[in-house]
Amino acid sequence: MTDRKTPPSLEDVEARLAVVRAQQDREREKSESRRATGIAQGVGFRIAAELVASVLVGAGLGYSLDRWLETKPLFLVVMILLGFGAALMNIFRIMKGLDQAVGLGRAMREAEQKSEANDDKTKL
Repeated sequence: MTDRKTPPSLEDVEARLAVVRAQQDREREKSESRRATGIAQGVGFRIAAELVASVLVGAGLGYSLDRWLETKPLFLVVMILLGFGAALMNIFRIMKGLDQAVGLGRAMREAEQKSEANDDKTKL
């Protein structure tokens, strides 16, 4: 009187699991790809902001000094060049990953320790 369905075979369950796992893997790869793209865009915007802000601050300081000391383009040019140099230094730090730690000296030591640890691992 009651219709009982036979339970699915083990192969059938494994096939269903494989399909679900493959779908989850595809979704995970998409989300990781989006995350990596977002991180790259964030770094790009940060680099652009560093460059623009440093040059603008240098230009502002140079212009102010020129007005105060009545020297026309001298400090403006010098401070723009210093601002550009500071921007390049900050961009270099960003690209090397040295800006994550407190202070450049600490970051340099940590980078050296990591490279030494990697060298020790490759020797083994």
